[in-house]
Amino acid sequence: MKKIIVIGSGGLAREFCSFFRDYQEPISIVGFSSINIDEYRSFSLPGRLFGDYITPDMVGTNEAVIAVSNPSLKKIISERLVKAGFFFPTFIHYSSVVSNNACLGRGVIVSPNCTVSSNVQINDFCYLNFGVGIGHDSVIESFCQINPGSQLGGFSYVGEATLLGSGVTVLQGVKVGKGVTVAAGSVVFTQVLDGYTIIGNPAKRMQAFEK
Repeated sequence: MKKIIVIGSGGLAREFCSFFRDYQEPISIVGFSSINIDEYRSFSLPGRLFGDYITPDMVGTNEAVIAVSNPSLKKIISERLVKAGFFFPTFIHYSSVVSNNACLGRGVIVSPNCTVSSNVQINDFCYLNFGVGIGHDSVIESFCQINPGSQLGGFSYVGEATLLGSGVTVLQGVKVGKGVTVAAGSVVFTQVLDGYTIIGNPAKRMQAFEK
């Protein structure tokens, strides 16, 4: 049985446990790495609660899942855990359809009822929540979070550490830059530059939300 330490204890971590409880290969959640003690206790999560700075010897496994929705934080955590000696399996829910010529990196999570089409490339530590569709020949760079129901047309591109909110639509061939936040329900018709926050239909830049 595969032993997994889950990084995070929020909604994404709880969803992972729920989605993959009856995975094709049985898994055992040895615990959670989080500083939120109240959250861990409130939801009666399985296994032990560990702090942020963990090692494989400490938790009893070298396999980890990063269930953290903030892309920038996910990148920082992953770099620390790689140095500590952790490995990151890719999980694809049995209800999802992933083309046999799609390329998925390490630590990618594909939740229920997703579709990943032909010749798609999804790089390391991306999390596709339920009902996401990725059209043919698209590229998703590392550390992206794509929330429920988002749909990307063919030949689309999403830059590193970008967050697509629930129900986002990215039209065919559109490039979304690095470190972008796309608000829930937005429809992206044209290229989005690095670091922008966009919202609406058609999606427009919201400068007030940017750091």
